[in-house]
Amino acid sequence: MKQLIYIFLFFVTGNLLSAQTVLTTNNAVDLLLQNNYGVNIARNNVKIAENNTSKELNGYLPTLGASAGVNASLGGSTQTFGENFSQGPGSNKITINNAFQWGANVGVQANYTIIDRTRDYTLDQLKEQLSFTDLELRQTIEVNILQLFSSYYQLAQLIENLVVQERTFETSQQRKTRAQYRLEYGQGSKLDVLNAEVDIQRDSVDLLNLKQQIANVRRNINVIIGQEVDTDFVVDTTLNYDPKLNLSQLIEQAKTNNIQLLALDQNIKIRAYDLQILDATRMPTLNANASYSFSMSDLPKESFTTFQSNRGLGVDLTLGWNIFDGGIRKMRKENVNIALENQALQRSQLEAEIIRDLQSAWETYQNALFILKVEQKNITTAQANFESTQEFFKAGRLTSVEFRQAQLNLLNAKRSYNNAKYNAKLLEVQLLQLSGGLLDGMN
Repeated sequence: MKQLIYIFLFFVTGNLLSAQTVLTTNNAVDLLLQNNYGVNIARNNVKIAENNTSKELNGYLPTLGASAGVNASLGGSTQTFGENFSQGPGSNKITINNAFQWGANVGVQANYTIIDRTRDYTLDQLKEQLSFTDLELRQTIEVNILQLFSSYYQLAQLIENLVVQERTFETSQQRKTRAQYRLEYGQGSKLDVLNAEVDIQRDSVDLLNLKQQIANVRRNINVIIGQEVDTDFVVDTTLNYDPKLNLSQLIEQAKTNNIQLLALDQNIKIRAYDLQILDATRMPTLNANASYSFSMSDLPKESFTTFQSNRGLGVDLTLGWNIFDGGIRKMRKENVNIALENQALQRSQLEAEIIRDLQSAWETYQNALFILKVEQKNITTAQANFESTQEFFKAGRLTSVEFRQAQLNLLNAKRSYNNAKYNAKLLEVQLLQLSGGLLDGMN
């Protein structure tokens, strides 16, 4: 049963890195921009904002309406005339029974706002809102790209750790085989075989855990880039670090291109239009209306009039002017000015926080690069130590416990190097995002 487990592990790990599509960071970003749910929702919000800036939605075009109706009634009436209108005894009363009468009407009305400065400034404000929605789209893209790179480099790190763990597992198997041979020839002990067996079991569990982690992270990447959740792929483990990064340049770029600062600046522009809109409410508005109507009534023949119709064309201009509103406008302007002052203070605070975060991230990044060099040297030392220990172990001059310790030292050194390598790259990406340069060079 144990041999079957070993065969299964070799089959899984041996095929995990072969016959799979390689997903590069560029391809992953392209798929994210096309398929990511949050990005597409943000794009739709931009379309809505574009529609909101149309003249149709802001009352710049005339409106035209039509109405028509028909009415009918069945009834009667009694009319009694005064003596002066009577033509004889009994002739001063007219009675109508079960009389049917009907009528119809039709009308057309057109309205057009000729002058309304409030409408004009509102449209300008909506155009600034459109620019803000564009920034929200960019921010959504940046957030999702950060999530993508974090998962991408995590997957690359796990895959490289898997390769290291697989080699450790193979070495443990070789050690067990050697311990069994030594036991058979009377040069070893049962304890060495049992120790090797325990270490193989431990390595087997570590391999299975890595495999599960790789599957989980791969599914997460598929959701981010909008692929089928079970799509199989591997990632490119080749890394390059940008040697041209400079803290002072990153800070200057952040002041003008950081997405949070740009969004806050745009919000200030939008809020500033509230002042112009309030001023515009003091200006007159001019509206034009035109209408044509026709109505008719068909009355009973016993009525004084048996048919009646009306028709007419009407045109009017309406000038409106809010001369005094009781001080409401003044207080609203004061509140807007206070809100703008608060936003200016928030911007200063945000800029200071971003510079602080950039400086902290830069120091962390530099430390990560230094740690990477140290870990790379540790691998060389651990590899040399392992090879020497392996030779002594084969010669019977070291115990299995000492050999296992050297094996673990090499495994941990390689894991630490992988962790340092991808941690430094992710810190570099975060630096670019803080400075506003993450999307430079991307579609």
